[in-house]
Amino acid sequence: MKQIATRSRGSDWRGYFLIACVIILALLLAGTSWSAWQSSIERAAAEARQDYTLEVLLETDQLRTAALQQIRGGRGYLLTGKRIFLTPHTEGKRSASAAYDRLSGLLADDTDQAPRIRALKTDLAHLDTVIGSMIASAADGRQADALRTMRSGSDRDAIEAIIRTLDEIEGTERAALATRTAIAQSRAIANERYQYMLAGIGLLLLWLSILATVYVRKALAREHAVRRELEQFALTDPLTGLPNRRAFMKALTRSMARAEVDRDRKLSLAIFDIDHFKRVNDLFGHPAGDAVIKEVGARASRALRERDLVGRIGGEEFAVLLPRADIETARFACERLREAIAGAPIVHGDAIIPVTASIGIAEFQPGEDSDNLMICADAALYEAKTGGRNQVRLAA
Repeated sequence: MKQIATRSRGSDWRGYFLIACVIILALLLAGTSWSAWQSSIERAAAEARQDYTLEVLLETDQLRTAALQQIRGGRGYLLTGKRIFLTPHTEGKRSASAAYDRLSGLLADDTDQAPRIRALKTDLAHLDTVIGSMIASAADGRQADALRTMRSGSDRDAIEAIIRTLDEIEGTERAALATRTAIAQSRAIANERYQYMLAGIGLLLLWLSILATVYVRKALAREHAVRRELEQFALTDPLTGLPNRRAFMKALTRSMARAEVDRDRKLSLAIFDIDHFKRVNDLFGHPAGDAVIKEVGARASRALRERDLVGRIGGEEFAVLLPRADIETARFACERLREAIAGAPIVHGDAIIPVTASIGIAEFQPGEDSDNLMICADAALYEAKTGGRNQVRLAA
């Protein structure tokens, strides 16, 4: 640049002009680097927030599931008098406590969520008190007192308070994630526009801006793909590829709402699990158990109608949503499902594993809530288990 500037007086201004252009180009490139750096920071923050939000949502889902399991076990014991229902109650109570500890640890530094965490602790303690009182009354022979407490809806009020608090926690986290994502997108879009402005300076700057624009577009596409993957992961069981409990319960709620509006639109729910699954794990190992769960899920999907929805809602427990099916239609479909599962053993390595399933079915009645429908199907499943397994039972 100095040699060009000293060739002649007439070329002085050109030299200075070129120097000025170089300086401007350097400033613009520095601005580009700064903008890209800021965009990468915002993207990293958005990705970190996505991971954090997913952890919170997974823990709230675990806590909601454990609380529902706790109340179903308690109600099952009250309705049947069978102590076997205390096992899921106890497990639900233990799982709820563990999930609460993990959730409170995740949100320990969030001052906005602190009141909700405290409220959640109170709600869980209240639920434990109500269910414990009902179980204690039943155990002491005061069945009427226990049933009176259950009919009063105290346990339902307690679980609804927990669910409301969990919904508030999830809503706050989703709003924070949306805000962070919007900031990252805004920064990425601003950076892209800055690259377009550089295209007018020259071929070199055009080349640089194209590279930066492609990079930003790829970053946005990756961010969008990660968001879709997170959403899919939050609703899909990773082992079977079937809807997980959260996705299944959402679909059940939607179907129940449609059936509530159209009383002629029948709806049935089936719950089934694999017979003697613990024995499979003990004899053949957990990898074989995973293979059995995966194959059972695949056989269930193939055996049912296209409109039916199969979801994995627990370890070896599955649920089937049967829209436009009354109890008899559902029984016929579930017999076909049972035969498909038991039709051939599952081969895993050198192991040949015979598999059967027990199935319980309940038909939705107008005004019924999802918890009660699940309890009815669970009770029918329990009858299928105690009645010899590898069979279909209908809820009373």
